[in-house]
Amino acid sequence: MDFSHYSDEPVQLAVDLVNSLDPISKNEKLVVPSDISSLVGERTAGWEGARLTPTERDLKEVRLLRKKLRAVFDATDETAAAEILNEVLGDVGAVPRISVHGIGPHLHFEASSDSVARWLGAVTAMGLTTALIEGGFERFGTCDSKTCSDAYVDTSRNRSRRNCSDKCTTRENVAAYRSRRSN
Repeated sequence: MDFSHYSDEPVQLAVDLVNSLDPISKNEKLVVPSDISSLVGERTAGWEGARLTPTERDLKEVRLLRKKLRAVFDATDETAAAEILNEVLGDVGAVPRISVHGIGPHLHFEASSDSVARWLGAVTAMGLTTALIEGGFERFGTCDSKTCSDAYVDTSRNRSRRNCSDKCTTRENVAAYRSRRSN
């Protein structure tokens, strides 16, 4: 069975959602309901739930969802991560349905309600579930930088990613270089 449509945009959407609150600086990117629409943006074009209009209630629920998804990245092992994802999928009522947008019919796992928060929970949890099953728990990480703790899913061939972005990798490499030079 092919779940590849859950391997890209939904996984990145989950990472973007988790990183919408900086745990170090406490910088909040989800301030008003329309921020949810901005977060979803182009990543989910063609998905029915992406067209819903977020409410204040959705904002509160999405922030709670973000906390649960962050716990997946902070989990100690795949069992703990799977338990969290199963809980989210159950909480949002993720049910399979056949979708016919794009090329050929395929499965979507979406909440049956008209809540943006529940839809987002189903899509992001299913994306992370697919990443966990196909790539393994070692693909989930948080940035090793001393000034950042953003989440990421490692898509490198050799599973060597240690930072959330090229920016953090460069900053850490420059700091290590300067430290070596000063010794």
